Amino acid sequence: MANVLFGFWVLVNLLLFVHVFHEFILMLLALRPHKIENNRELKELPFVTIQLPLFNEKYVVKRLLEAVSKLDYPKDKLEIQILDDSTDETSDLIGDFLKENEEGGYEFIHIQRDDRSGYKAGALAYGTERCRGEFIAIFDADFVPDQKFLMQTIPHFQDAGVGVVQTRWLHINEGHSVLTRAQALMLNTHFSVEHLGRKNANGFINFNGTAGVWRKECILSSGGWQADTLTEDLDLSFRAQIKGWKFEYLFDVGSPAELPLTFDSYRTQQFRWSKGAAECLRKNIRSLWRSGAATSAKLVGTFHLLNSSVYLLAVLVLLLSPAVFYLTQAEEITLPYHAPLTMLGVSVLYLLMLVFFVGHWKSSANKVKAVLLFIPSVLIYFVMTTGISIYMVRGVIEGYRGKHSAFVRTPKFGSTVSLLRRIREGYDFKNEGRLLLLEVLGFCYGVFWVTVAIVELNPACFLYGSILLMGFSLSLFFKYKTFSWQA
Repeated sequence: MANVLFGFWVLVNLLLFVHVFHEFILMLLALRPHKIENNRELKELPFVTIQLPLFNEKYVVKRLLEAVSKLDYPKDKLEIQILDDSTDETSDLIGDFLKENEEGGYEFIHIQRDDRSGYKAGALAYGTERCRGEFIAIFDADFVPDQKFLMQTIPHFQDAGVGVVQTRWLHINEGHSVLTRAQALMLNTHFSVEHLGRKNANGFINFNGTAGVWRKECILSSGGWQADTLTEDLDLSFRAQIKGWKFEYLFDVGSPAELPLTFDSYRTQQFRWSKGAAECLRKNIRSLWRSGAATSAKLVGTFHLLNSSVYLLAVLVLLLSPAVFYLTQAEEITLPYHAPLTMLGVSVLYLLMLVFFVGHWKSSANKVKAVLLFIPSVLIYFVMTTGISIYMVRGVIEGYRGKHSAFVRTPKFGSTVSLLRRIREGYDFKNEGRLLLLEVLGFCYGVFWVTVAIVELNPACFLYGSILLMGFSLSLFFKYKTFSWQA
């Protein structure tokens, strides 16, 4: 029985190793020098529409509107669509801002739909039908675009084949807590390793839902915004690139944004992204492989769409590893090559940490600080990943089954005082039923293996048991905490 368990554990680690090795290849590609083209000049600037999709963003809407109204771009060639689906006082705050800035010279268009059909994708489609811009820049509510954003991105559309220009996310509140530092680590790896690696490999990349610019013709020719997945940005990105549109990624142009402050808001975001990726795989994988793209691009695109499915493997590794390392120490696993095979799991872990390190180091302005904070940040990230794992598995499975669910926004709270009150107002503290029971079982499972590890003096067993224990503790007892003195 022990050998069967070990064999299954090795199989799962082999599959996980394939994913991590792919990330390692992207890392090597990302380390290639990337060409910076910031000397392009346009003879005539095009008309641009800015779209701000909003839903109940009372804490950050004013900051967004103020930032957009400071963009360095001719006012007579710019319209700003406020796509407001709000049901709270956000709409009143928008109205107050517009009255106060009537003399500003910007063309603000406050659009309120009769219903919230299609959620964010529906709002973007509604605005696109009515916009006048040849190009459309999109910002979520928590972003604070730099004044030079349009002047840094629009020139890249001189190539008529470019459909999207995406910029790198920066983090306003990275230093707020251990939770935000861990999130920054993950996002930095995405933008510094995955995006750059895919770009350098001539593979498919994606618009990240915000902080980018679309050519309107690209949106329309690719089927427009569609609401049948939770990641409408990833879906349209793949449909556009399958059609032959090129995407540009500007690593050196940063767009500041707010990271989720609580574990629960982070989990809400990650559930949407993971389920949406599974839905996009189900929807687009056949079209991808039937397209005229190069085989290498199809492979990179397939791994991209499979990213969220890694949670299925990660959960199995977390659950099986304590037992495997316990049985290994007890010498109950009798396979002749169990020692090198056990090293496989360790190799996956260290290779993944290397990818994270390079991504975080490449994105950080302060390299010394990045090195010093890397180990605690990556450990907290593993703990957070464990804490959200049950939700992620549920999301991936639902995505593959085609089970649709509502688009749930990630709560944003701004960075001012009275943060705890804001957080309490931002949730309905619902009972999560069966998933809550599974988290309790996961917590108990972690307690069991930590106890066994202490009794048996098994460090590997203790490591995995501790990650399980802390991860599910975070989910059960600290989901609304910010771990910061500000709360």
